[in-house]
Formats: sequence, structure tokens, C-alpha cells
Amino acid sequence: MSKNATTIWVDADSCPVKEEIKNMTERKPVNVRFIASYDHYTPFHGEEWTFVEKGQDAVDLYILNRASEADIAITQDLSLASLLLERGVYVLTPRGKLIKSYEIESIMHSKYIRMKEKRQGKYGKGPSALTKEDRQLFKKEFSSLLEESIS
Repeated sequence: MSKNATTIWVDADSCPVKEEIKNMTERKPVNVRFIASYDHYTPFHGEEWTFVEKGQDAVDLYILNRASEADIAITQDLSLASLLLERGVYVLTPRGKLIKSYEIESIMHSKYIRMKEKRQGKYGKGPSALTKEDRQLFKKEFSSLLEESIS
């Protein structure tokens, strides 16, 4: 793919919409990069996959160090999202939420509260399972971002 094409960076370790991304970008002039830790390695991944060392932030750091302005990142990691937004990267969650830069402060405050509660032994429920509606919203928002990036 072209060096000037938009790159889609996928935080692939826990991304539930990898197939949707692959299908939707198949015939688009974009670069797609699935980034995952070696914990998720199988020999059946294609050349669009990159595997990085194990480590809490290894995938995040790989994406952060390579993403450029106007690229698109698909991640559930809100800390990574806030850093990417500062670089002009569009950030979309697998549930189809396009994160905006004005939301960063609120996002980071919410994360701080959750981490503080966790340290105090208070564990909330994890995220709910991805629904059909979540997948539809993701496809709608991702399609819009793709069209905007190639026009």
C-alpha cells in the first residue's frame, strides 16, 4: 500500500471487530496494521499483523510510536486513545464510539476513579459483551471514517 495512505492501527489483543475491519478495508486504499503481543501469535496471521513482546503497554507503545496525524486507531484502551488524539489520530472504539479530543479530561478522570477504586479492593463488573447493535454502530462509524480518509 502507498506510504501516503491512511494507516488503520488496530490494538488487536482484545479487539472483537477484527473481521469487520478486515472485510471493510479489503478493497480500500488504506494500510491496515493489526498489532498484538506474542501471546496471541499463530502462524496463520498475514503480513498485516505485527507481533510485539509481552508487556502491559507493548502494543500501545508500538502504535503510539508509529501512528501519524489523520491515521485511524481502533482501541478500547482509553489511555492510548487520549495520547493518540493529541497527535491528530482518529480514535474509534470497537463499540463504534468515535472519541473526541474534548473528552480526554473526562475519560482520564473516569479512569483515575476506576483505578483508585480497584486499589481499594472495589471491583466493578467488566464491560458488557459486544452486541449486534454495537457491531452495527462500529461498522457505520468506521465506514464514515474510511470514506473521509480516502476522499
